[in-house]
Amino acid sequence: MDYGNHTFLHPTPWYQPENVAAIVYLADTETTGGGTAVCYRKGDDDELYKPPYINMPGQGGHWEFYNDRSHAERYFEEKHPHIAQFRKKIYDREVIPVYKPGDVLLYRYDIWHRGTPVNVGHKRSVINIAWKKKNSVWHLTWNPAWSKNNYYGKVEGVLIRLSPKQRALLGIPKPGHEYWNEDSIKWFGARYPGLDIGPYMQALIQ
Repeated sequence: MDYGNHTFLHPTPWYQPENVAAIVYLADTETTGGGTAVCYRKGDDDELYKPPYINMPGQGGHWEFYNDRSHAERYFEEKHPHIAQFRKKIYDREVIPVYKPGDVLLYRYDIWHRGTPVNVGHKRSVINIAWKKKNSVWHLTWNPAWSKNNYYGKVEGVLIRLSPKQRALLGIPKPGHEYWNEDSIKWFGARYPGLDIGPYMQALIQ
């Protein structure tokens, strides 16, 4: 999942999606490699799709970020074996379609997916597009967004220390906003261990 590239928050519940992304392929991945692997969801009871989604580098306190499979899995095998076993199930289920020029992969930020290596001597040309609901201001611009600086613990450390009012300047809804409910607050806290979710919870009962 790469929701961390696009927002400081956690994805919303499955049946309340706020965005959709697309990869438009301009090359034949049978030649170039680099096809996007996708792990499909098996319904509401799927063990791989139970939030919070933090079993990945750069989320939930796992601040040793690696953007390739071998290094990421070595990290989890050494530091968090139970997460390594969870992630193995994702790899076992994933599919890697062969994309032809003009093919479009539509996906959500809360779908398990990953890039695969491009073949030596080739390049993978694509167009990335994303849409969001008009009022979902917490979903930021794809590449230059502030949230793209997450994953390493430094930005997260600052975010944890900020007040709710200061966080709102980064697009994080203030306590009492309609975005917040008990689940979204807990998931927000799970993404940032040490963050005080008290003000957000308290606003629910006022």
